[in-house]
Amino acid sequence: MFSLIKKRTGAAIMAAALTMNLSVAAATIPATAADTSNVLKFEFEDGTMTGTGGVKDDDASASGGKYYYLESNSDTCTLKVTVPETGMYNITVRYQAAYGEKIQNLYVNGVDQGQLSFTSKEWTDLDCGTVKLNKGDNEIMIKSSWGWTNFDYLTVSSADLPEIKATQTTPCDPKATAETKSLMNYFAEVYGNHIISGQQEIYQYGPHGLETEFEYLKDLTGHYPAIRGFDYGNRCCELFGANDDGSTDRIIDWVKNKGGIATASFHLNVPKDFKNYTGGTVPFEQTTYSAKIDDKPATDFVTANAYKEGTKEYDYYRAALKRLATEFNKLEAEGVPVVWRPLHEAEGSGGENGSWFWWGKEGSAVYKELWKYTYKTLTEDFNCHNLIWEWNSYNYETSPDWYPGDEYVDIIGYDKYNCTVYLQENDWKPSLVHNDSAISSTFYGIMQKYNSAKMVSMAENDCFSTVDNLQSEKAGWLYFCTWYDGGSDNINFLSNPTFNTKEDTIAMYQSDYCLTLDEMPDDLYTREVGDAPIMSQTTTSTGKVTGTTVTTTTTVTTGYTFSVKKKTVALPEGSKNDKAMAITISAAPGASVGGGIGYNTGLPEPDNWAAINYDGIVGADGKLVVNVNLTDIPDDVTSAEVQVWWSNIQKTIDVPYEIEDCEVYTLGTGALEETLGDANCDGTVDISDAVLIMQNQANPEKYPLSAAGAKNADVVANDGVTPLDALAIQMIEAKTIALKDLPIASAEQLEKYTK
Repeated sequence: MFSLIKKRTGAAIMAAALTMNLSVAAATIPATAADTSNVLKFEFEDGTMTGTGGVKDDDASASGGKYYYLESNSDTCTLKVTVPETGMYNITVRYQAAYGEKIQNLYVNGVDQGQLSFTSKEWTDLDCGTVKLNKGDNEIMIKSSWGWTNFDYLTVSSADLPEIKATQTTPCDPKATAETKSLMNYFAEVYGNHIISGQQEIYQYGPHGLETEFEYLKDLTGHYPAIRGFDYGNRCCELFGANDDGSTDRIIDWVKNKGGIATASFHLNVPKDFKNYTGGTVPFEQTTYSAKIDDKPATDFVTANAYKEGTKEYDYYRAALKRLATEFNKLEAEGVPVVWRPLHEAEGSGGENGSWFWWGKEGSAVYKELWKYTYKTLTEDFNCHNLIWEWNSYNYETSPDWYPGDEYVDIIGYDKYNCTVYLQENDWKPSLVHNDSAISSTFYGIMQKYNSAKMVSMAENDCFSTVDNLQSEKAGWLYFCTWYDGGSDNINFLSNPTFNTKEDTIAMYQSDYCLTLDEMPDDLYTREVGDAPIMSQTTTSTGKVTGTTVTTTTTVTTGYTFSVKKKTVALPEGSKNDKAMAITISAAPGASVGGGIGYNTGLPEPDNWAAINYDGIVGADGKLVVNVNLTDIPDDVTSAEVQVWWSNIQKTIDVPYEIEDCEVYTLGTGALEETLGDANCDGTVDISDAVLIMQNQANPEKYPLSAAGAKNADVVANDGVTPLDALAIQMIEAKTIALKDLPIASAEQLEKYTK
């Protein structure tokens, strides 16, 4: 039989390089779709309206002499937007905030895309970002959050998406440790090609154990997240006696023993009555990190004094930073870097007065000075050089006003909570609505606001979206970090299906696109990285493979060399169901080799190119044989481009190897050989086959089985695919039964194995 390679073998570095190159290859194949670059215009007065707002006349300035007035907190206006092709589109709204700055929500086909801020009292165009629209009719809705805003018209134009990359990928701290530089280098490598999984731990004294979320993910998906979120609020707060909750030890264990990545936030409380605070601990209910409680100031702590020497606030905040530095110094001594996210969500609900927390309550100018003081105190005064500084942004017009500057920030994070909707007409009580949009408009909006200088992450989230949405919307978030269960309002952000269904969680953690703890590279913290930002230089030459001309491209990145070979091949005509391509590769023994079969989908750009990826380790005989399943390639596609990637420094079998020419010397297509239990036809029988069967049973349209996969999956009673088949495969994984025992004659026979 053909030897198939499991999807999770090989290094992420190869997949990143492969994706980068295949996306470039797409440009060489002419698009056949119609030109959709023309701007389409839709008048708001033609929309469907609810609430108390309505159409008003304004002959002097509004397009067509009319505009829509969004008045009350429950108003909506929905436009039917028709586009010629499915793809990514730019949305622009012409508006007037005649009554002052307001916040409203944008919905596309019933899905909340996030909030927008409207600030200009004159008629102005607002770029609402990039969204995915379907061929034919779509619904775009403005839903009131604050009301009192005028809308003239909306335009839609085909999006020319920028390349997902950051120009600044070395730490802003010039004295950053080697481990910190190495981690940033890894981030830059995967950015735009994968999303890294993450999960926030609950505080030590929360309603359940610290490991509950992590074991839930492991039990459900077979994988732990790569990133674990921590918080130093309690550890460094004098009000609580600076109790050691073990965060530092847990970070060391997560990074050094488990090979993961640590991120930490800083919910630092201050006394509500700071004026009369004389030091020491106080009851929790007399402390806060909020800006307001019941629409009144939550504390008299003066934020601007926190960085002014000689004030009580300065002494309080500096003491907290000193305690914090003690913990960071311990981590640095262990070679452990941290993605550090202090003073988060400063802008809150938008503008100068929207902050939810004390650190932002006095506006953007004070906040930026506080951030700079925090940075300089930790790095220059307390010698903390193991920090990757992550700053929170929103996608409001006013958000750049809060940006401390490139020299004080490494990563820009966005906190996504668009499944929790607060309805003013319902006393501001939260209403939970499933929303797995990848919010690409927010991703690209933030990326462009800061000139693509920094990588953009989903630093906190309720729903982490789905793999399908992330890839189809081209939303290249660096990582997600789901908030813990049982937090504010006792909301279970991870396990509540309103946010993340079990099926979507399995699909995410099992996908090639999402990187989990077991996929972190061995050199995550040991890469040799210079001080200069990562730059790429590409050279092209022509070579020969068994008499066929191919292109060899070498991409040189600081510390790394990638090479690629490409070859155009014919595919079987008609249905590719249960067909596979065998690719035999010769290279240095132990080499980590990746590649793909790319083909023209016939869709408009940027969706006109797809690839089926593979990877593997070259054997001691210098050969690697992979068998790539062609089932997903459309019937009318009769040619494809085979690519092979390899790297000069990838460590495999604990031995680095020098770069060596990599040759494709045989190609052929044939039928996939049947293997009982191999539901996903990847050549192995493991827990991923059981997961696919369970997904298929829950949602067969979303998780179909190929004809060969369905035949392989039916291992119990020969009565079609059922949950018992998944149970049998799980028992193989647990070594309760052996692969040779398949097929199982009946459910009764399977039950005997469980006893």
